[in-house]
Amino acid sequence: MQIRRFRAADMRQAIRKVRDAVGPDAVILSNQRLANGEIEIVAALDYDGSMPSNYASQPKSEPHPPAAAKSAPQQSYQERIEQAKQPEVSQSNQADIARQMSSVPANKYVSMVDEDPIIEESLSIKQPEESVQLKEMEAELQKVKELLEQQRKLGEVKKNDLDPAQAKVKERLTSLGLSSSIVSGILDDVELLGREDDWNRVLSHLAEHIPVKKQGSEMHGCYAFMGPTGVGKTTTIGKIAAQHVLKHGSDSVVLVTTDTYRIAAHEQLRTFGRILNVPVVVVNEYSDLNEVLDKYSNFSLVLVDTAGMNPRDRNLERQLLMMKRAHSNLKKLLVLPCTSQRQVLKTVVDVYAQVQLDGCVLSKLDESASLGEAVSVVIEERLPVVYIADGQRIPDDIQPARAHNIISRAVYTAEQYSHIYSSLKYGS
Repeated sequence: MQIRRFRAADMRQAIRKVRDAVGPDAVILSNQRLANGEIEIVAALDYDGSMPSNYASQPKSEPHPPAAAKSAPQQSYQERIEQAKQPEVSQSNQADIARQMSSVPANKYVSMVDEDPIIEESLSIKQPEESVQLKEMEAELQKVKELLEQQRKLGEVKKNDLDPAQAKVKERLTSLGLSSSIVSGILDDVELLGREDDWNRVLSHLAEHIPVKKQGSEMHGCYAFMGPTGVGKTTTIGKIAAQHVLKHGSDSVVLVTTDTYRIAAHEQLRTFGRILNVPVVVVNEYSDLNEVLDKYSNFSLVLVDTAGMNPRDRNLERQLLMMKRAHSNLKKLLVLPCTSQRQVLKTVVDVYAQVQLDGCVLSKLDESASLGEAVSVVIEERLPVVYIADGQRIPDDIQPARAHNIISRAVYTAEQYSHIYSSLKYGS
């Protein structure tokens, strides 16, 4: 005899599997519901035996049946029912069960499965059971979903719920014009203790993140100043040239301009040249920038003024191409006005970054109401600051960049603007 197990989602499917696998020649030894909800049936194959003619769920009404003939089938059937109720059928007692059922034909037993009260009960309650279980699972999932949502909201509240010291520092950093990402990074990095030195430690940490390119007290080499129109490129060149002439004389400086797009565009630079007594060279369609740089390679300082164009100007591409083809010893500095919005500054950096910028000059500090926008851009773009320019006076209003000085100016500018705004608002 061979014993096999069949598993299915419900009792009807399990019975169908038994019938499809072995036909009616099988004896069902047990059925049970597994932990995963499936129904398992244990069936015996190649079973021999004969079933008494009077086997039925109810005894037949014979006039004079022998006592043994009447009681034996009933007892055997009750034993099979008890065995079917058991959760497991071990390998050791399967043979005993088969021997007890030797008097029942296999085809009769399989056909009577549907009449078995245990099986009938399982089939009748299967669908309601599944419905209840499905509803319970949906309820559990809804509870889990609500719990996760509560935890998410709690996390957001906890993240936004700053202690008084953090809230105060955040407000002051935001008043400087710094971007939200910079402010969040500082609050995460600096441990605030609620003491008076918290603000100084925060500013010191902020200064450490400003990229600064140290040039010493003066410049040497070839530098091209780039940027949109009106940012102060020519004025910055005049200041640097004047400082160099005052220290080393006019024989070591040459001024170059590539701006031939505007009428009298290079007149301001020529005026500086006449005042400082230094040569001024114009690069146009008939000359080449690299030839000019080669010609004046023995000069200690060569300053190149480029055409000021906004990022949407078609001629800007030609200017950028000229800078790309220039000698590698020509350093490119982007002039960024602190009066511009953060998004405008980021756009300018993105456009001019294709020429591999070596640094930047922060201009118009004296005209700005907030330096935080420019500071945020140079930190986020990792663009080193070489000079800061804060006025029109030549050669005084320019100095090499120092991170702590930039932060000091940012704090001073924010305080001054706050006083001016309060005076205008309240008329004091």
